[in-house]
Amino acid sequence: MKIENVHKCPYCGYTYQVVFGQNVFSHLLSDPGANVAEHSVIFQCPYAGCRKVEMFVDAGTFPPAMKAKTEAERNKMRDDLPNTFFRQRLLPLYVGGKEEFKTAEVPDTVYKDYDEACKLLQVSPPASATYARRCVQNMIRQKFKIKPGKLQNEIGTLANLSMPVRQEVIDALESIRKMGKFKALPEDDVKVIVDISAKEARKIIDIIEILLYDWFIAPEEHNKRLFELKSIAENAARKAGE
Repeated sequence: MKIENVHKCPYCGYTYQVVFGQNVFSHLLSDPGANVAEHSVIFQCPYAGCRKVEMFVDAGTFPPAMKAKTEAERNKMRDDLPNTFFRQRLLPLYVGGKEEFKTAEVPDTVYKDYDEACKLLQVSPPASATYARRCVQNMIRQKFKIKPGKLQNEIGTLANLSMPVRQEVIDALESIRKMGKFKALPEDDVKVIVDISAKEARKIIDIIEILLYDWFIAPEEHNKRLFELKSIAENAARKAGE
């Protein structure tokens, strides 16, 4: 995996500078003859109250230039393996939603669905998308007070509000609706889930995070700033009249 200079701990949310040999350890197990390699990376949170470990593993093939290098040179490899055919987070397997969205502005039921979608991302992308779909429906009902019904109809209602939601958002919601579709067929009791990749499920969560901020957090932040500005103006007017 590609290692950035700054990393955020998924357990406690602490953001820290990456220092190899102190809080990040990387190792490449290679077989140039077979043209394959396994790249493992371990992060240890430096925050004293956490100190928990993350672990990732990639498997891929060598570029031709790497075959001629020594084992020591190959072991210093710290970026993605070209033609990676396997990539997996081993620890923690379940990574929940971001703490920044666990606020009073975001309804508990909305956050729980979002959190569950995040936890299922690596385990089952289709299940993650299904929870994301339910999260979107819950967000629409909580934010716009739309009468519960089919998600397709609820999204259509958003487009016809007196102050309609932007078409780009409508299109994104419609995509989430389709990708997270879960259908039970009572006649033969078969359950059908739209099959999507972890990358696609991650994109869905990214959209949800944008909407969580735009619909729930940003309005409260704006109101707070406007209230503070009003207080400043009132105090200035009061002083001017003294």
